[in-house]
This record gives sequence, structure tokens and C-alpha cells, in this order.
Amino acid sequence: MDLPETSGRPDGLAWAVAFPPDVRPVAGEPRPPGQGGWDWLHYDLVHSRARAAIEAEPVFPPFALRLLTGTDETPRIVSDGEAVAGVLPSFARTSGPDQQEIVWWRFAMLPGRLITARRRPMRSLADVWSALRTGPVPGGPMELLDGAITDFARDARRRVAALEDSLDSAEDTLLDRSLPADLSGVGPRFGLVRRDLTDIKRALTPLVRLLDEDAEELPAWAKQIPHDAARTVLVGALEEIAALHDRARALQDELTTRLAEETNRRLYIVSVVTTVVMPATLVVGFFGMNTGGLLWANHNWGTAFAAAVCLVAMLGTLLLMRWKRLL
Repeated sequence: MDLPETSGRPDGLAWAVAFPPDVRPVAGEPRPPGQGGWDWLHYDLVHSRARAAIEAEPVFPPFALRLLTGTDETPRIVSDGEAVAGVLPSFARTSGPDQQEIVWWRFAMLPGRLITARRRPMRSLADVWSALRTGPVPGGPMELLDGAITDFARDARRRVAALEDSLDSAEDTLLDRSLPADLSGVGPRFGLVRRDLTDIKRALTPLVRLLDEDAEELPAWAKQIPHDAARTVLVGALEEIAALHDRARALQDELTTRLAEETNRRLYIVSVVTTVVMPATLVVGFFGMNTGGLLWANHNWGTAFAAAVCLVAMLGTLLLMRWKRLL
């Protein structure tokens, strides 16, 4: 669907879209009663004139403008009268699929206007913007906000699935005892998975709380949009994170056990070798004394006799250890 864009683009304005009253939120369904046209402005706060452009908005109360231009990254949804504003998370638009950095964006909305702002490019709003061209058009600011939250939750689930694949390969290396495995790189991989899971969980958990607790404080026009889809995806992502976190912790415990077994095996080998060689060391030390009348000192086969004594001592030690069930 081709959407009409506002012609004026002040400094710092990334995009601006005006939705006329006749745009349907879903094909074939009427717009909810009392809901007319509305517009969406998105600002890049890195631009030097973006703050001034936002503060010049005449329809928003001061608290909403402060949230839009602030730097606090605490997730929140605040309402006062008809205005709703807040701070929400998203994944940064990075070059690689494994670079999943969480960034924050801001919004303020009234029934007829939505303003969003960010300091770094992010996926949620860009995906919503791209979907407007081909998919259903949101019926209002609150529906667009709900779509952005749902998109972030789905991105989180995709990231959790990628972390699960990474954990699978590390688990195969850890549990395959048919070949000697190099476990030096397995531990850091488990640590990275748990770190990424913790970062995603810290971003998702406040969103569930916001949707559950703050929904009752929203104005009447914002309550018309249910958040069932967003809440379902968020809860599902949190459940997957909890399960994967427990699995990573169990694998780390298994890794600790494997490393302890390997350490004990090497110490056992060192102990056996030291014990077996100890009698021979004693014999060599005895024959190395600079004293007169040393046994076999003037014999042609003295060195061979001394070597035989060393071998007999080592063999006797081995037999003694087998008899005592130490081997």
C-alpha cells in the first residue's frame, strides 16, 4: 500500500507519514468508531536540531517531551491525561546476525499523533516502517506501538533460537567421548550464551510488567487495542530463555565435571610415573656417591649391573602397586 508522506522534512526527521481516515487497519474491516486520521513522525536524536524540533511540538505535555529528548534508558510507559509516553527496547540494526546489541527508543503519542525518537538505528521501528508498504496499516498509534513490541519479542525469540543452535554444537563436542575433545573453547561459548540470554531477559521482563500493570493506567483511547499478541510472544520468549538458561547451566556443570576428570587422570599418570621411577632414582643416587669401595666400581659390567638393579626396582614397585590395587 502506498502511504502519503508529509512533504516537509525538518532537520532530524527520519520519516513522517500521515494516515488519512479512510485507511483501514485490516483489509475488509472498518476502522473503530471515533478514530480518524493520524500521523507518525520519527526523529534521529543524533541530529543537532532534532531536540529543538521535538520541543517545538505544541500538542504534547512537557513530561512527554522530556521523555522523548532524555537519555534515561529505563523501560517505562507513562500516561497523563490523553498523552502516553515511554522508553522501549529494540535490537540494533547491525551488519551480522550474531551482533545482537540492545538499544532504546522513545515515544510519545496522542490519539492523532505518534512521535518516536532514537539515537541509533534499530530493527523494530524499521521493520514496522517497511511493513507499512506491503502489510496491514495500523489503525492508530497504540496499534503501531503494539506491533513494534511484538516485532522486538519475535526478534528476541529468533536470537534465542540462534543461541540454542550454538549451544547444540558445543553440547555435541562436550558429550562426544569417542574422541579426545579440546574443551578449551567450550566454556567461553557457554558463558557467552548465558550472557546474551541475560541481556535479552533484562529487556523482555520489564515489557511484560508494563503490559500487565500499566495497562490500567492508560487513557480510554489507548485501552481499545489489546496486547494479547505481544504478551503471548513475550511470555513465550521468556519461557524459552529460562529453559535455555537452565540447559546452559547444566552443560557448564558437565564441563566442570569433565575438566575435573581430565585433571585427575593427568595427576594419576604423573603420580604413577613418579612412584615407579622413585626406586630407580634411589639406586642412581646410591651409585653416584663418590666413596671408596663402591659396589661394582672396578667391574667391567658394573654399569650393566646397576641398570639391572634399577629395572628390578621399578618392576618390583609396579608389582607392589598392583598387589595393593593401586593400579
